Amino acid sequence: MAMTVLAVLVVLPTWWAMGVRLAGSGQGGLACQLKAAAFAFFQLAVMAVLIVADAWWATLLYAFLMLATGNMLLEAVAQRYPHSRLGAAWARQKAAAAAAARRK
Repeated sequence: MAMTVLAVLVVLPTWWAMGVRLAGSGQGGLACQLKAAAFAFFQLAVMAVLIVADAWWATLLYAFLMLATGNMLLEAVAQRYPHSRLGAAWARQKAAAAAAARRK
């Protein structure tokens, strides 16, 4: 039950985050929002299938999708609101990770 509620709750944030990502890549308008909505509802359908599967691997994939959604939201906040505390903190984390990867 909790997994179903969480899956439904992330539809709107996923829609918004994908809309921000698509708008940032130059797409805009109604087509951008339709693509973002399609992505959000496709993710909801995948999560529903994983919930129905009720296996350890399905739970693992569900958790991965939730983590990926959180990452996508942080990316969208950093892109849309770069001067907010959360957006700036995420941008600093990304810059630090990129610098560490270049040093290796």
